[in-house]
Amino acid sequence: MAQTAIREVHIDLQEPHADQIKAYSLRSRFFAIRCGRRWGKTALDINMAVDEVLDGHYVGWFAPEYKFIAEAYRELASVLDPIKKTASRDGVFQAITGGRIDFWSLENEIAGRSRKYHLVIIDEGAFTKATMLDIWRKNIRPTLLDYKGSAIVSSNTNGIDADNFLWQICNQPEHGFTEYHAPTHNNPYLPADELEKLQAENHPLVYQQEYLAEFVDWSGVAFFALTSLTEDGKSVEAPPVIDAVFATIDSATKTGKDNDGTAVIYWATHKYGAKHVLTILDWDVQQIEGSLLEHWLPTVFQNLEALTKERKCRAGSLGAWIEDKASGMVLIQQAVRRGWPAQAIDSLLTSVGKSERAISVSGYVYRGMVKISPRAFDKVSNYKGTQRNHLLNQVLGFRIGEKEARDDDLLDCLTYGIAIALGDSAGF
Repeated sequence: MAQTAIREVHIDLQEPHADQIKAYSLRSRFFAIRCGRRWGKTALDINMAVDEVLDGHYVGWFAPEYKFIAEAYRELASVLDPIKKTASRDGVFQAITGGRIDFWSLENEIAGRSRKYHLVIIDEGAFTKATMLDIWRKNIRPTLLDYKGSAIVSSNTNGIDADNFLWQICNQPEHGFTEYHAPTHNNPYLPADELEKLQAENHPLVYQQEYLAEFVDWSGVAFFALTSLTEDGKSVEAPPVIDAVFATIDSATKTGKDNDGTAVIYWATHKYGAKHVLTILDWDVQQIEGSLLEHWLPTVFQNLEALTKERKCRAGSLGAWIEDKASGMVLIQQAVRRGWPAQAIDSLLTSVGKSERAISVSGYVYRGMVKISPRAFDKVSNYKGTQRNHLLNQVLGFRIGEKEARDDDLLDCLTYGIAIALGDSAGF
């Protein structure tokens, strides 16, 4: 499977490791590969897809969103380039062997309908819609009838959830799938000391889900702990001189007691002078009419300038990162027109769910790299008729996979800010 020749043209594939070979040898017609991060599921999926194309077969590659498809499409197009016949922008690759790969986003609920395949690959099956089982039954499963085709579902886990597609096919035999469980450490090419570090630096449940690929029960678990954001329950001041300040903004134009608000968190970044490297300096959350947002935004930049002077910033203010949805787009345009330093938060962050964002930055909080200052810790404000510290209420009250709607504007600002300052440890 490492190298195949066609008419003196060589197709170079990544050499599979022993656990990938074992998974391949145990595959059934309907097969789930439940694997941890960096185990190598995409590489194995690509190898299997290429095998089919070389045999002149048809492959359907399905993923939750277009962003999941892009990397696989690029890699497959590169590997199969020597035998490319056509490659269209709408995600169809045809080879001179007669084989073909169709790429489908499962945002389209009729994806795959009317096609026929020898092999279907469903990438990141745990992150599909709650209706995925119906999509599988009504649209994807029928594409395998003509050729008695097979299906591979490869994914990390996403909690214990009876509506989750991966959980269903791995735990309910009536769907006809067998599974192969492959934790991250089964990849022999990953350094053992790095894996030990990951275990030490992550919340235990995050490690179980992300790297052991176990189905984790998140119900009732307070994900962000006060002990991580403080020291012995007490707020922590940023060092006297810091590197820079910046803000993260989550905005909404709706009004009314049950609707979202507009929130901002002010941050200090610092490499020296403290054990932690990121401090929450201040926050605010309000319900603001859409027409009044343009009067609110200038106060954010005024506050950043004030914090720059107060905190003796080496690099000054880095500006504001704004969620580019709804009224956030208006705020970004307003800032650009006025020459204020503002930019949209990367769509790779805004496009995923809050649980995924929280997991992706949780290691930094768990290791004590993010702290809350006395001003932000002691602050109390009135929001939706309730007087409290809304930052702590939203962050400490957050539960992974919680289905009941609750205020989360400041929680979003928190996860955005950590990812922007320290990087996205989940690798979106």
